[in-house]
Amino acid sequence: MQAQRIGSGVRTARISAPFAAAMQALQVRRADSSPLLRLRDEEWRELLPLLDRVRLTLPLAHRGYLGLPGWVQERLERNVADTAQHWTGVKAAYREAAGALDAAGLEHVVIKGFTQAPEYVARPQLRMQADIDFYMPQEQIPEAVRRLEEMGYSPCQSKEEARYADHVPPLARFGDWKWNGNMFDPDVPPLIELHFCLWNDAVYSIAVPEIAEFWGRRRLRKVEELLFPALYPVDHAGYFALHLLRGILNGELPVHHARELAVFLHGRAGDGLFWGEWAMLHSPRLRRMQAIAFWLANAWFSCNLPAVAKAEIASLPPRVRAWLENCGCASFECLFRRVREGRLLQLLLAETPEARRQIVWTAVAPTRVASPAKVATFGQHTTNAPKPNRVMSYLRYPAYIFDRIRMNGAAVLRFVARACVLYLPSGRGRERWHEDLRSAQGD
Repeated sequence: MQAQRIGSGVRTARISAPFAAAMQALQVRRADSSPLLRLRDEEWRELLPLLDRVRLTLPLAHRGYLGLPGWVQERLERNVADTAQHWTGVKAAYREAAGALDAAGLEHVVIKGFTQAPEYVARPQLRMQADIDFYMPQEQIPEAVRRLEEMGYSPCQSKEEARYADHVPPLARFGDWKWNGNMFDPDVPPLIELHFCLWNDAVYSIAVPEIAEFWGRRRLRKVEELLFPALYPVDHAGYFALHLLRGILNGELPVHHARELAVFLHGRAGDGLFWGEWAMLHSPRLRRMQAIAFWLANAWFSCNLPAVAKAEIASLPPRVRAWLENCGCASFECLFRRVREGRLLQLLLAETPEARRQIVWTAVAPTRVASPAKVATFGQHTTNAPKPNRVMSYLRYPAYIFDRIRMNGAAVLRFVARACVLYLPSGRGRERWHEDLRSAQGD
C-alpha cells in the first residue's frame, strides 16, 4: 500500500488510491472530483464497500452524481432513497422509546444520530443511523432497560462485549427482520443504546470531570417535526470532538465523524459569539482535548478553523503536536492493517504513572482472542447466524490465530518505533529516526 495524499495535500496515509480519490472529492474546501471520475469499474467495486464501512457513501452521494458510471449513480441514488425511508422508522422508534421513558419519569438527552442535523450534516436523511443514542444519569439506566424490555427490546450483545463501552449492551427488537447484506436496508429496526457517561474516565485513563456539567445545560431541540432534549450547542460540539478522539484512541477510523466536525467548524468559523461562549464554558483542559479533534478534522478535510481553535492547537504540548504531525493520519490505515498509534496519543494525554503503565500494557500486550465458536460466526449478523459447526470452527481457528499474531506483532513494532521518535530529543537525531521509520513502513 503506497502513501497517498489526503486533506490539503500536505498529509499522507498508506491507503488505497481509490479511497484517496474519494477523500479528495469530500474535502470541505478545494474538493477535487477529477481523480474519482477517472476510476475504473473494478476500482469502484473495491471502493464502495470501503465507503459503506466508514459511512462516507451518503456524503459522497450528496456531492452529486455527474460524471460517475451509470451503475454507481444508480447505487448511490438507491442508498439515499433507502436512508430517507429508514429515517421514518427512526423517528417512530424514537417517539415510542422516549414516550416510555418519559412516562416513567426518566429524563434523557439524545446524542449523535439525527442531532447532527443541520450543522454537522445537512439533513438526517443523509446520515446512516443504525441506533438511537440516549444519555441519562447512570442510576436511571436499570429502570430504562426494564421499560424498554417491556416493549420487546432485548440485549443483542453480552456485557463482556460491551465492557469498554460507555453504554450498556445495545437493545434490539428485530422481530422477523433478517440481515440481507444491505447496510442501507430501510426496514432494519434501529438499536437503542443507553449511555451512562459521555466520556469514560476509567476506560481511557484520562479524567474529564467537566463533562458532567453538560447535563445541567441541556436544551430542547427540533429537527423537522421531531422535538427532543439535546446537549447545549457548545457542549454538543465538545462531546462530538471527544467522541472523535475516543475513536482515535481505540484504533478505529471515525472518518465520517471527522468530516461532520469539519463541516461544523467551517460553518461556524466566523461566529465569534459561539466561540466566546465555548471558551467561557469549557475549561482549558477540555478545550485542549477538543483541539486535537479540530486539528484532525482540518487535516483530513481542509475546513476553515475559528481563531480560538487555532490558538488552542498552537498551545498543545510539543509532544502532542509531534504526534499530530507524525501519527495524525495513521488512523486511515486501520482500513488496511491494524494500528495502535492512538494508544500513543492516549499515553501522552494520561496524567499518572499508573495510567501510563496500563496504557503501554494495553498497547503491547496480546489483545483478547476469540473462541473457535465465535470465529465461526465472524461476518454473520445476529439475526441469521447459523449454529457454528464445531469441526469447521476448529479448522478455521489456526488461520485466525496466525493472522492475529502477524497483524498485532506489526502494530506493536510500529507503536514502539513511533514512541521512540516522539520521545527522542528534537534535532538531527529525531530527523534520522523519522527517515528510518518511513523506510521501515515502506518495506
